[in-house]
Amino acid sequence: MISTYLGYVTATKDMASTLARIAKQATVKSDQQYYDTHIGKIKNVDEFLADHKLYSYAMKAYGLEDMTYAKAFMKKVLTSDLSNGTSFANKLTDNRYRQFAAAFNFTANSTKPTAQSDAQKNDTIGLYERSFANETTLAKKESAFYSKWIDQVTNVDDIVNNTRMREYLLTAHGLDATHISKSFLKSVLTSDVNDPNSFVNTASNFASGSAQATYKLIASEFGFKPDGTLSGASAQTAAQKEALISRYDNTVPTLILSASATSNDDYYRQHIGNVRSADDLTGDNRLFSYIKTAFGLSQKITAKQFNLAVSDKIYASVMGMGEMIAAFKFSPDGSLPAGEPPQTADSIKATSEKYMVHYTDNRQTLFKDAEANYKTRVGKIKTIADFFAANESKYADLPTLQDMALRAFGIDKSEVTREKLRKVLESDPYDSKSYVSTLKDPRFLELAKAFNFDSKGNLRSPVEALPLASMNSFISSYSKVKTFGLTGQMREKAVKDVKDDANEFIKSIGKVKSVDDLLADKKLTNFILVANNIDPKTVDKATLKKAFASDPEDAKGFLNTPAGQQFKTMVSVFNFDSKGNLTTTKIEASQNKGARLATDTLYLHQTLESQQGESNDGVRLALYFQRKAPQINSVYDIMADPALYNVIKTTFSLPSSMSNMDVTRQAKMLEKMVSVKDLHDAGKVNNLLKRFAAVYDAANGVNTNSLASSILTRGSAGGISGDLMLSIAQLKSR
Repeated sequence: MISTYLGYVTATKDMASTLARIAKQATVKSDQQYYDTHIGKIKNVDEFLADHKLYSYAMKAYGLEDMTYAKAFMKKVLTSDLSNGTSFANKLTDNRYRQFAAAFNFTANSTKPTAQSDAQKNDTIGLYERSFANETTLAKKESAFYSKWIDQVTNVDDIVNNTRMREYLLTAHGLDATHISKSFLKSVLTSDVNDPNSFVNTASNFASGSAQATYKLIASEFGFKPDGTLSGASAQTAAQKEALISRYDNTVPTLILSASATSNDDYYRQHIGNVRSADDLTGDNRLFSYIKTAFGLSQKITAKQFNLAVSDKIYASVMGMGEMIAAFKFSPDGSLPAGEPPQTADSIKATSEKYMVHYTDNRQTLFKDAEANYKTRVGKIKTIADFFAANESKYADLPTLQDMALRAFGIDKSEVTREKLRKVLESDPYDSKSYVSTLKDPRFLELAKAFNFDSKGNLRSPVEALPLASMNSFISSYSKVKTFGLTGQMREKAVKDVKDDANEFIKSIGKVKSVDDLLADKKLTNFILVANNIDPKTVDKATLKKAFASDPEDAKGFLNTPAGQQFKTMVSVFNFDSKGNLTTTKIEASQNKGARLATDTLYLHQTLESQQGESNDGVRLALYFQRKAPQINSVYDIMADPALYNVIKTTFSLPSSMSNMDVTRQAKMLEKMVSVKDLHDAGKVNNLLKRFAAVYDAANGVNTNSLASSILTRGSAGGISGDLMLSIAQLKSR
């Protein structure tokens, strides 16, 4: 029988190669292929437990083979909420159960997909709010362009044939440029408002009186002759240009700011006296918007509805427009009594006061009310059809989910049909060949990433850097590391600090979209390292980046080298592709790819240890200790595991009766012999296990005269190196 020392050295000199040899064994290969092929088809915990071959494979991988019979017990483990410290798995003292539950997606709080996670909702709402600021900034840029260009205009065609100028002019008056022909606009701009027979003064050219009033207003703001040439030195006087720019700056941004409100109020006071009919009022979009805001009415009220309210007081009352109509002197036909202004001085003052009070309601509607409705609606989505549904009648004035989502990502409703939007949302934005990816438009790509719909319009789990089960596992592990062994006030403070750190971890990890995002947050990175029993002080950013870039399935990759092994399990559970970006390829219903790879690796370790134990139990103990060492956070972890304790007692020749001593006394003795920090250092663990192997061989009469015994006496081993000893052992085994 080969000695423990040589058996251990042979197996661990190149662990990746050792495991690769185990994986090639016929039975092992067959079991692994079955597991890898079928685990992705499992949809729930009952299906998993019913497939004995799958279930027993996983149980062996996590060292729970002797509990395979206890399916009811294991179901409680698998469905435990790992974020709850009092859940079934977390209350069990054996850490293997928590690790087993974390490897699968059966936990209680990971089975309810939502249309948007909290992070996705917050991001969308944040972008929605920012869009209003962007709108104001863009309006100022457009006005700067207009101000410069209008001074260069020499003919009406310079405006009509310039898309940007044409859209600026029409938008300032609340008109949609896509529905107005160039010839029609040219006829308006070359009209003489003082000629009763001109184009703008011919009612038959317009759909309504309010529409005619709007175009008369536009014509009055320019100086063009009927042939399109200038009637003066420029297309607009300085006053006309300033007035039009002011109109645009106060019309385009949806959100009314205090400066805009004051400007609108001044405009109203100056121009309301020029109104001669209801059509004149509704024809000036700025005036019409002003009175709707002043009386707390929806901006969706049309000129036609206003005219109906003027002609029918009952209709006005039913529609909530009674107070507004009463503030004016319009006759039922929309005209004003001869020589009468539309409002008295007192009515103008009262309307102004109402406006200055109510304009802030616009902000509340745009943000507070709209966002509250959005959160409620998103939470109720079950399929993509719910995304397109209208608001409830009492929230009819608020933007819909579709409205807010499109605005948040800078997409105008005119750019996308409902069918196209559905295809976008049902696409996989992480697949370069999907529909949304082929559009080559980052706005649609980000929109698709913001919602969790599958290819059939049903809800799926959000694509996040870290699966929920792994997040909960990290939090649980971090808590254990930070609080273990503490008592009294020290423990109370540590528990509070852990809770704060965990909350920050949850918020931060939800914002991570790439490896670069992760590594840029040092506090987040440190949390993850501690949760995986890695001292952050021993790892630099470059090494972590190398670890995340490595393929865990590449036998020659960094993660399968002695230096990279400690990162393998941690890196594998993240949903990053080879370029460090989020991917859906690792996400599966019952177990994500990273967890599956970790399960396969553990299965190989368990098989290796089991096979080595058949010929030499010392080798099995040494291999087990090497695998578990990074998870040891105190000497109490050693004392709680008979196999780990056996290795330490053997290494330091401690009596077996030591286990009968007082627990605290045992702990103090072990702390003098074992540095827990050293157990997280692979090199120091290796040296400890070589010593264990030599002592074990000596105690059990295995090759006691071999060169391994030199470890005990610190001899020179006859001048023969460890590598030569390994070579000799390999020759003997052939």
